[in-house]
Amino acid sequence: MIKKQDFYSSFFEKNNIPVAYKSIVFKDQKIYTSQATSINVKPTYSYTYVPDYITCAPKDNLKIKNIFLKHGYAANLSNYKTIDDYVKTAFKSSFRNNIKRSLKRTELCLNIDYKMYYGAMEQENYNNLMQLFHKMLSKRFNNVNARNLTLENWDFYKKNAYNLILQKKACLFVIYNNNKPIAFSLSFIFDKIFYFAIPTFNLDYSKFTLGNVVIYKNLEWCINHKFKLFDMGYGGFENKVNWCDTTYNFEHHIISKQNNIKANLHAFFLSYKYRLINFLIDKKVNIKIRKVLSKLKKTPVQPIITFNITSCDKTYNENNLLKIDLDSEKYQYLKKPLNDFLYSKQEYINDVLVYKIKEEADVYVLKGKKSVAKIVTT
Repeated sequence: MIKKQDFYSSFFEKNNIPVAYKSIVFKDQKIYTSQATSINVKPTYSYTYVPDYITCAPKDNLKIKNIFLKHGYAANLSNYKTIDDYVKTAFKSSFRNNIKRSLKRTELCLNIDYKMYYGAMEQENYNNLMQLFHKMLSKRFNNVNARNLTLENWDFYKKNAYNLILQKKACLFVIYNNNKPIAFSLSFIFDKIFYFAIPTFNLDYSKFTLGNVVIYKNLEWCINHKFKLFDMGYGGFENKVNWCDTTYNFEHHIISKQNNIKANLHAFFLSYKYRLINFLIDKKVNIKIRKVLSKLKKTPVQPIITFNITSCDKTYNENNLLKIDLDSEKYQYLKKPLNDFLYSKQEYINDVLVYKIKEEADVYVLKGKKSVAKIVTT
């Protein structure tokens, strides 16, 4: 059995090049040259998820067999000087308008601060943010009862990302609202390639489509810092097609000495295996299987609080109103309807007060500068 290694993970997340490669070229520039004078050559090496936007040369006397694995998506930033240039050229008008609306509402309604941690970061701050990052990511995927490999390997990311950030081989992006994180992304860097790896956001702010705001701000940062490629990897087809102007291939490399019968047979088997997998993915068989497994999986049923927001013309006596502190754990469930109200009425968060109506059970009032609304929870 030939043991395989994930090239993509080694390349970005560990900044480590597998031993069988002599050099790597990106956009006609050599970005890696092996310093090893000699290696104990194995009969066969197997590396998965090698992006074909880089050209890999094997060590002397070795040969690469390339096998198509799946498509990846990226933004080629080489010819753009500003984020506006990219948006105008790469996006359809409808998507461009949606992004502008998300940015405008986010910055109009929330007390926003953007921060990219790159090259310098306090260890304590890193630990605190990664704890919040993990909590936010867990809640997002638990909410849809979905498996997430990032969460399964979180200890690896937490242990290694900090030193990579200090070495400028990774960066942590955070969106703050009133100095509290509401969205994150962790990305990895090799030379002028930026791998947008792990994004997440607070579901209470879903109305603002913060996922798009995170991508936009990372793209903007990359263009400003002269990166040449913004790599979004594979999966999540629809959203990545909207953001990216480039489709590339992930390949499986079988590296061996020439005329290695075992390697040739292995490559032949893999080519048919991946054809079958991609055929099944095209037919969405993987989605159907996931849905069945999700139903079979026993997970605790979380109580769901629903709410209804309506305009409120009634004037309430202040003696009948109790001001609510939304930072209190008791009232966290009100943040989602508050944010929906902010977005729809274009109110600024620090101008809105939240009250509980004393005489009515589970009924609240939102009072902004321009409008008033009533929330009824059930």
